[in-house]
Amino acid sequence: MKEKNRKILLWILDLAINVAIIFGLVIIIQTWIVAPFDVSGASMCDTLNVVKGQCQGEYGEKIIINEAVFITSDPERGDIVVFKSPNDEDKYFIKRIIGLPGEKVEIIDGEVYIQKVGSDKIEKLLENYLNEENKGKTKTYFSNMSVFEVPENHYFVLGDNRRASTDSRSCFEGNISIDCEQNPDKAYVPLKNIRGKTWIVWWPIQNARIIHHENYNNSESLEEK
Repeated sequence: MKEKNRKILLWILDLAINVAIIFGLVIIIQTWIVAPFDVSGASMCDTLNVVKGQCQGEYGEKIIINEAVFITSDPERGDIVVFKSPNDEDKYFIKRIIGLPGEKVEIIDGEVYIQKVGSDKIEKLLENYLNEENKGKTKTYFSNMSVFEVPENHYFVLGDNRRASTDSRSCFEGNISIDCEQNPDKAYVPLKNIRGKTWIVWWPIQNARIIHHENYNNSESLEEK
């Protein structure tokens, strides 16, 4: 009888250890490697959150984000990333990186221009991923916030649905706030807030795909104004 009880206890102990290991691996994977994320809102249409041809104003697509990619490399222009709001760390956003640390981003007549670090030229981004309703229609919200000088270890981000995106232009405030105009430093995302790079759309199943990230190799170069 004692031998039987001993075997039962060993079996229970073995089961508990295996469950703990599996649970620990799940936590490690979701914390540092990959994690699921529900896309909510229309700010990234038509790139994300279009279901049955309709841009979703609330929850639509479900994606997997790669959390490990930025352990060995920095975010690049064109990456679509998930990050904690600079104003509320319980809130997450999904946007496209446009301006890198140390660069100057300028919005002129609805177009986006970049002055790279150490360059005396500005480059007009050819944003072919924008639909016809948004191409050439990147507006500013404040007269003193058409030029953005990105601090070190920070990023300037925009949604692909420029007419419906809460992003760096409004300091991530849904209602255009005077606080943003008075504190333009709130327009940028700290590197530490970026949780990961979008990777796969897995739901709805008919939308399943690997997410494309722009590299801007074909941008136009213009002389600095």
